[in-house]
Amino acid sequence: MKKLLILIFILTLISTPIDANNSDSDLSIQPGEIIEKQLQKLNLSELDKEVQKLNKEVEEYLPQISVKDIIKLFSKDGFRIKIIEISKGILKYFLDEIWANSKLLGQLIVLAMMVAVLKTFQSNDSAQVNNLANGIVYLVLVIIALNSFKVAIGIGKDTIRDMVDIMQAILPILLSLLVSMGNVTSAALFHPISFLIVNSLSTFIINILFPLIFLATILDIVNNLSNNFKVTGMAGLFKKGVASILGLITTIFLGTIVAQGTIATVSDGVTIRTAKYLTGSFIPVVGGFLSSTLDMVIGGSLLIKNALGVFSVFIIIVFCSFSVIKILALVFIYRLSAALIQPISDDKIVDCLNRLANNLLYIFASVAIVGVMFFVVIIIMVGAANFTVMMR
Repeated sequence: MKKLLILIFILTLISTPIDANNSDSDLSIQPGEIIEKQLQKLNLSELDKEVQKLNKEVEEYLPQISVKDIIKLFSKDGFRIKIIEISKGILKYFLDEIWANSKLLGQLIVLAMMVAVLKTFQSNDSAQVNNLANGIVYLVLVIIALNSFKVAIGIGKDTIRDMVDIMQAILPILLSLLVSMGNVTSAALFHPISFLIVNSLSTFIINILFPLIFLATILDIVNNLSNNFKVTGMAGLFKKGVASILGLITTIFLGTIVAQGTIATVSDGVTIRTAKYLTGSFIPVVGGFLSSTLDMVIGGSLLIKNALGVFSVFIIIVFCSFSVIKILALVFIYRLSAALIQPISDDKIVDCLNRLANNLLYIFASVAIVGVMFFVVIIIMVGAANFTVMMR
């Protein structure tokens, strides 16, 4: 009985006509439809929140951007980044920051002039009184400078937190696109590594490096208070430690992320190629169609991922640039103050302001390194998928 049923089933298959042309026309799918459907399924709400936050901060200097601009990358008009307009906006922002900090410049110059005037009227009879007055004025100047330094550290912390929020919004989308392209190994490796780097790096810099920089700044100030009590070596040790740690973090990070990305892409490339071969060879009638559809799905995911990568890199660069400009504006104010008061003021005040400016550059370097590392994470993830598609 079983043999008879099997024979009837085989005869039915043989006698059934199949119109390959009609099947191909019915099963045809436009690549644009696949891209549009994939875009609609992506959850871009968290990324849109971060973009809106950025728009509020730079609305006076840059044109408004939106997550919908990702879709424009697939249109004929495209999404054009106006370099000249962005450069003008950044320059205007820098000048506005200098103008906003001009009050600090005026305060530092006035206090330095007070110290110079007190020294002019100094006599042997009133030496102790004048020294006390100089010390008080110097402390007031230091307090004002330290307050602005703490503001710079706050800017650095907020910038790193904002970039972490952006990465936490971007990474799940990129990882889901990697999986849709068949890069399962890459997604499995990048998921723990990328989130570990983003969270641990930001936490370490905010809670360890920034306090070390601030402590080194305090020691530099204390070093100028007395001619007998010197802590230059301790301050220098802290600053060298910060520089060494930043260099070590960068080296370990680049080595790890590049090695993991290379291993994963080779494995995924072989897997996708094998899946395409099996689909096209062992599935009758529609095997070729399924293989072509797989190509279109992977290609659509690749286009979306590349567009999202470009958009994400642009957002991180803008976030990082506008934040570090605030720090560089303070560095400029400290340098300018030191240069203007040097002919009339005490060398201790000039040296103090120059040291504060140098220490601010450590904050600038920390924020910039975080931005570069996040930039590299996105580029490696985008490049890994591109390499996998090339191997198929």
